[in-house]
Amino acid sequence: MKSLASRCIARMARIASALVGLVAFVCLGAFANRAEGASAVLAKNGTLYEVFPTSYGDVIPGANASDAALRVLALRTTPPGGKPTVEVVGGTVSDFFKLESSIEFDEATQSVFIVYSRVRGFFSDVQVTIRRDGAWVDGSFLPNPGLYISLSPQLLVTRQTYTDADADGQAITKSRSILSIAWWEESGSSQARYAAVFIEDGSLRLDDVTAWNLNELNGKSGPTDNSGLPLSSYAHPGLQRDAGTNGGVLVSFANLATRTQQVIRIGFPDDYTKPAAPTGTTTTPTTAPGRTSNARHTPIGRSFTETQLPTQIDLPFQVVVGQFISSAGVPTFYWRTDTSLVYLRGDSSTLFAIPFRPDFSADRALAVVRDMSEKE
Repeated sequence: MKSLASRCIARMARIASALVGLVAFVCLGAFANRAEGASAVLAKNGTLYEVFPTSYGDVIPGANASDAALRVLALRTTPPGGKPTVEVVGGTVSDFFKLESSIEFDEATQSVFIVYSRVRGFFSDVQVTIRRDGAWVDGSFLPNPGLYISLSPQLLVTRQTYTDADADGQAITKSRSILSIAWWEESGSSQARYAAVFIEDGSLRLDDVTAWNLNELNGKSGPTDNSGLPLSSYAHPGLQRDAGTNGGVLVSFANLATRTQQVIRIGFPDDYTKPAAPTGTTTTPTTAPGRTSNARHTPIGRSFTETQLPTQIDLPFQVVVGQFISSAGVPTFYWRTDTSLVYLRGDSSTLFAIPFRPDFSADRALAVVRDMSEKE
């Protein structure tokens, strides 16, 4: 077993290596090209929402010179048959660099959700910002103690039906929106993390969100070790709806304690008229007999599958690696080059490439890889 001193040295070396790569990446001004393009989501009414990096001056004509040069995220909204409008994403007007971003739309609340990485000196954190009723609300998540770098945020909105008690103690059926967010964090331990934001009874709170270590949530924690591994082989978690469940999600992530790729099913309690099972996290005042006020927001993690780490993925930092997760829990990793879409199945060690052609675009290549994954 490694001594405490050697583990600390290795840990600091890991963080220093990530910091050097991140700072070099930002200094080169490459952050705007990190994504494959503007992240986009289509609402059921045909409205297209896109988030993309730009400068403040490109969105706000007539801004003074210093403000005009600020790098921001922008939201482009294109209604069906209408003209697009562009606005600055709330919370992004600052000197901080913004890295990759992702967008979601919730039909029930007509809310736009955006998550992105923000570089602050030698740190980077995950920010979430929400546009609802024409106003922006933003917040961040508490990192693990010490130096930290947060990367590759993913988000997904699901709906859950649950049973609660009314003012008279009678059972009543309700529904809520759950914004699931997964990202990678380099800190004292290298591991994927998860947080959920809830919209219940029309109320949204970003100041009371807990971030969870996925290794622990999956019941397989311990010291992590990334020695000899390319950053791109473990720092890109995947997030997908868990079909057939009540608002649940699948998260595919690298567990560097076991050095395996794991898929976990995450859901939340859906009956608050029953006593809560005792846990080590429900310590806040009770709101119903046997039920604590934070139990409804405590994720239930169930281990699903475990495969080998995709060590064949050895790519520059600016290349985005996406994932599809099959119903059998097998991840398929994919990324773009200038000429092809490359993919790797989680149960294989062979890289495959689909060449682009004038009559076979990147979007078509992505669609066939998704279809292949879903047939698993």
